[in-house]
Amino acid sequence: MAVLPFLTTAAIYHTAVTEPLLSGDLMCATCAIVRGGLIGSVIGGLYPIFLAIPINAGLAARYSSAPLPGKENMLRFWIKVSQPVFKKMSFAILLQAAFGIYLSSRQYGIFMKMLQLPKASSNPEELQD
Repeated sequence: MAVLPFLTTAAIYHTAVTEPLLSGDLMCATCAIVRGGLIGSVIGGLYPIFLAIPINAGLAARYSSAPLPGKENMLRFWIKVSQPVFKKMSFAILLQAAFGIYLSSRQYGIFMKMLQLPKASSNPEELQD
């Protein structure tokens, strides 16, 4: 479960930012930066928290370490229990968003430099000049 958020974040970033940049579908710097920030914060920050909630619920039920509510109050209980976790993880979520923004802005800059390179020629006689 610890590796799953890293793999998911990498796969979604590649699909939502890298591939559109390389295919020419994403030519806006702001769009690339916003996508990188959203992927960093939502997938890199919130997704691990949402993965941990059912695992913790299963462990609490298995070992009877916390009194669990009835079926009718289950959602309200888990929202109340996870609010302190969201508050404590807010810095990590902002950090993930900042890294996503930085990574996407750098990747966009490198892509723009790559587009400005001259076209490669396949004629070997031109290389000798």
